[in-house]
Amino acid sequence: MFQKVLVANRGEIAVRIIEACHALGIQAVAVYSTVDEHASFVKLADESVCIGTGSASESYLNREAVLMAGIIKQCDAVHPGYGFLSEDPLFAQMVAECKMTWIGPQSELIKEFADKESSRRWAEERNVPTIPGSELITSTENLLVQAKQIGFPLLIKASFGGGGKGIRCIESMDELVPEFKSVQQEATASFGVSPVYLEKDLSDARHIEVQVLGQHNVIYNLGTRNCSLQLHRQKVVEESPADLTTEQQAELDQLVHRLLDDTHYNNLGTVEFLFADNHFYFLEMNTRLQVEHGVTEETTGLDIVQMQIKVAADVNLKLVPITFKQHAIEVRLSALTPGTLSKFTWPDKDVRVDTGMQVGDQVTAYYDPLIAKIIVTGSSRSEAVEKLQSVLDNVEVLGIKTNLDTLKTISKNDQFINGTYDIDSLSKMF
Repeated sequence: MFQKVLVANRGEIAVRIIEACHALGIQAVAVYSTVDEHASFVKLADESVCIGTGSASESYLNREAVLMAGIIKQCDAVHPGYGFLSEDPLFAQMVAECKMTWIGPQSELIKEFADKESSRRWAEERNVPTIPGSELITSTENLLVQAKQIGFPLLIKASFGGGGKGIRCIESMDELVPEFKSVQQEATASFGVSPVYLEKDLSDARHIEVQVLGQHNVIYNLGTRNCSLQLHRQKVVEESPADLTTEQQAELDQLVHRLLDDTHYNNLGTVEFLFADNHFYFLEMNTRLQVEHGVTEETTGLDIVQMQIKVAADVNLKLVPITFKQHAIEVRLSALTPGTLSKFTWPDKDVRVDTGMQVGDQVTAYYDPLIAKIIVTGSSRSEAVEKLQSVLDNVEVLGIKTNLDTLKTISKNDQFINGTYDIDSLSKMF
């Protein structure tokens, strides 16, 4: 087992990783920007290193600064969390070259799946259905030709996008060129690259994902999640398990194995699909921990972050078949404005709250606005929904504007209560 792990992230996921390290008897080293000097994750870590100013490009995205912190503190592994450098194959390779273990899959597989256009080709070669779309767009003329072939509505997507960034829904030809340029600019600012492609926008679709773990060339299916409740292509509510028939579950499992078997995929990952017209279409493969991993932990009883660390340390997990006896729902509480968090309280039972925030913390415009993930679990979905409604009514946040009222409205919406929503439901609701 590792002696010391560098946590190459911030906020709630850094807290989550540090807690997992401590549970395994491992020391955790935090890296932080000047903005995060007094943050919870820095205080929780055994050691910490300042790696730059508030701008992510000058701190959490600075590969050399992060690696130097690990070398200075004599870390023997690096956990990237999600976002930032978590799906950067070059960074994963650099970690290995610096004689530290990357807590994640192989860099060559990260590279294959991080490029969404490349991952689509991978899926097609393995006979996994994909959403109709284009190759990478090379010019404005090529953009117009491809768009006419696919038809509207369609999506413009950054090939290295994620977290809802670098995606636009286009309804007509008039919007196409301006939004194409907008996506290029957003992708360049967020991910450092700007190739884009087009994809058919499927209506009445559900966003279904499968949590997988690979070890010793065996792919384990840790359950499904329904992540269809999204605003601006960003997930707001996630549930586990997804509401699928036995036949649909079996088909999904088959598609996952078709995609990943014999790849020697080693560590955690998530395969995402759109489900429309009773068909599953491969969307993308995320080679990292997901924001919504907590709902899978609640339904399986597994500590997924600890499992990541153990797999990277080559500890044989010897997983037994998993039974799913509970239903879990997570909502993302996010800030709508910068400011100082003057109060943040929630009920002391029937809820799990993953957060990196504490009273007195500054919410800045530098990073993702996530304040906390609020997770409830019930013996049935209806019980989980009732718990969520009760918990949200008793959450109080002061000092900044948040989406709490939106979350309350969603929890009491008939479509949500009945589980009949799709990826367009929230856009119509608000």
